[in-house]
Amino acid sequence: MTKIAFLGLGAMGQRMAARLLSAGHDLTVWNRSPDVAAALVSHGAKLAIDPADAVKDAEIVFSMVRDDAASSDVWLSPESGALNALPEGAIAVECSTVSHGHIKQLSDAFDAAGRKLVDAPLAGSRPQAEQGQLIFLVGGETSNVEALGPLFSIMGSAVHHVGGTGAGSIVKLMVNGLFGVQLAVAAELLGFAKASGIDVA
Repeated sequence: MTKIAFLGLGAMGQRMAARLLSAGHDLTVWNRSPDVAAALVSHGAKLAIDPADAVKDAEIVFSMVRDDAASSDVWLSPESGALNALPEGAIAVECSTVSHGHIKQLSDAFDAAGRKLVDAPLAGSRPQAEQGQLIFLVGGETSNVEALGPLFSIMGSAVHHVGGTGAGSIVKLMVNGLFGVQLAVAAELLGFAKASGIDVA
């Protein structure tokens, strides 16, 4: 049983945290709107008052939040940020889709504090999160990534270690870029079909 903190319980975070809890791990959760954690708490999770409180005894910490600003607040806030309270030896995992520049800022802050950071954004949506079929795109030191393997396997079906810290965020943005191109091309082709008199439906 691993002591895990999970920061951010949106559509994805709730489902990822639920899988870790159902696998028997000691889970502490935090969310900006605490009522969202009610279902997890009813199944045995502990609710923290802020990110720093959530991580104080953790071995592994996952973050799954909206964007750079939310991630920065969760980790680096002087009053409640998780980094200041992170125990020595714990591994922090940023799963949010954020910019590479933000990951570089986080990495520098973690290095200065003597703490471990892995960036592990993912491919997949709600059904994959519920079924444990997410694909993790991971950047970080090999020893840290290997230590996270059993937890990644609870939440996902594949782990791609693509390089050092920050590499995961780059590959995730590449994947998003590819999806965007595919969507744009599909729209153009449907417009072409419609203009040609074809029943698009």
